[in-house]
Amino acid sequence: MAIDRKYGRVTTERGDIGEDEPVVVFRAQDQLLPELLAAYRRMCEDAGSPRHHLDGITETQGVVLGWQATHRTQVPQSAAQAP
Repeated sequence: MAIDRKYGRVTTERGDIGEDEPVVVFRAQDQLLPELLAAYRRMCEDAGSPRHHLDGITETQGVVLGWQATHRTQVPQSAAQAP
């Protein structure tokens, strides 16, 4: 079970993330997520990531944009870590 500092323990269907491995969860309600995914895709492309990985990022960005078109988004915040 992976650990996200904001959301806590994260499980996956395949269970292929180490129990103590830190992960980062971004939600579609984060209005900056599409831009983040675009930047990540560029970085992956520059690093030589395979086409199927790049296509997966592009597909995810499209799904997020579709979700955001019909749902409310918000400026990123981390109330769980607020002082």
